[in-house]
Amino acid sequence: MGRLFWKILLTFWLTLLVAGGATGLTVWMHHSTLQDMEKDVVIRPSSILAVKAAANTFLYGGTDAMRNMLQEQKDQAPGDLQIYAVDASGKEMLGRAVSDDTLKRVREGLGQNLKLPIIRQVESGAESYILFAPLAGQFPQFRQEQRLPPPHRFSTPTMVISGIVASFISSFLLAWYFSKPIGMLRKAFGAVAKGDLSQRVTPAIGSRRDEIADLGRDFDYMTLQFQNLIASQRRLLHDVSHELRSPLARLQVSIGLARQQPEKMASSLDRIEHEAGRLDTLVGEVLTLSRLESGVPQALDEYIDILELVDAVIDDARFEANAMSRRVSFQSDLEDNPVIQGHGELLFRALENVVRNAIHHTPPDSMITLSIHKENNSLQITVDDQGTGVPEAELDSIFEPFQRSSVGSATRNGYGLGLAIARRAIESHGGSIRAANRPESGLRITITLPLSKVQTG
Repeated sequence: MGRLFWKILLTFWLTLLVAGGATGLTVWMHHSTLQDMEKDVVIRPSSILAVKAAANTFLYGGTDAMRNMLQEQKDQAPGDLQIYAVDASGKEMLGRAVSDDTLKRVREGLGQNLKLPIIRQVESGAESYILFAPLAGQFPQFRQEQRLPPPHRFSTPTMVISGIVASFISSFLLAWYFSKPIGMLRKAFGAVAKGDLSQRVTPAIGSRRDEIADLGRDFDYMTLQFQNLIASQRRLLHDVSHELRSPLARLQVSIGLARQQPEKMASSLDRIEHEAGRLDTLVGEVLTLSRLESGVPQALDEYIDILELVDAVIDDARFEANAMSRRVSFQSDLEDNPVIQGHGELLFRALENVVRNAIHHTPPDSMITLSIHKENNSLQITVDDQGTGVPEAELDSIFEPFQRSSVGSATRNGYGLGLAIARRAIESHGGSIRAANRPESGLRITITLPLSKVQTG
């Protein structure tokens, strides 16, 4: 049992003992007062009603009316309950004798403000009376009345011990209920600290519906995210290592040929330069992707004219497409120039990667179409090619690092990082990017930017 368990147990147990003791003491004192009063006063529902009736008669009818009521009660029903009225000097209204001890205890009971109104003090002008039903002078049935004993009477020590045991058991169960899942979380955190990210606490917590259960679910979500992140990092490291091997191997071969065949030095240097350029491109894309995936917020403090940015991308794309016998078309239905606050270089890289990907995947003598328009509360940019498309099962995976379509991937250049960079750049601006096969042929990439970030220029 941990420290938290004992803290909760002792705190609740002592609280229950103190509360139970205070309640028991209050009840005992009240009961003791009633027992003292039972020596001199009849404590029955009939006495309560009779005292109340006499008090109302005095308040609404005066002294004479109450005297007539008490006298009539005494004369007509001498064997029934009798109500006495004692004034401030200790004299009973009908001259009946009241002992000094009885009168003293009655006045003490009046000062204790008992819940049962067996004693009342009434005042009207200068007259004041204490009303009660004394045992003294009553007929024997009031003194000799025997009440039925309870079915079973427990002794005081037994009741005290039972209360202590019951409060301990309830406090123990409550402390266990709160401390058990916290202990599970502590063990799970320890396992995670040692590198075991497969730990999950929700199955052990069960069907609880409280803040501790929410904490357990948050822990499971955190470890799942850590597990996915580390798996992604390991996969990225493996893929980068794999992609670096091929150009490095070609560099080593070119260096070897240059040494063995000096007459082919020029062609070997061209190959070395080409492979070095590929390595530089790969390292640059990996660094860009790493920066986007690091979770560090990008500074979105530039105001970018979307149409101007698209024009710059199309100019570069047309230059590259013309060399490959492709054409690039641009369509827009915008009536103004949207200006978006963001990171210009990231948006340019994202759109450029999508357009260049379309150029490399569309056949010669065909057209790539880039269009931009507003739809509902968003700005949409679509890029269509006329290639073979992507298998439906791979539409989501093409946005993952080093993932390339299985259709014709052996004949295409690139490392599978362009669309991954594009997705993370768009998402950092609060947008989204998705791929879909066109019914006629080819692939459509749709980029959506929320209008909440767009201003009209």
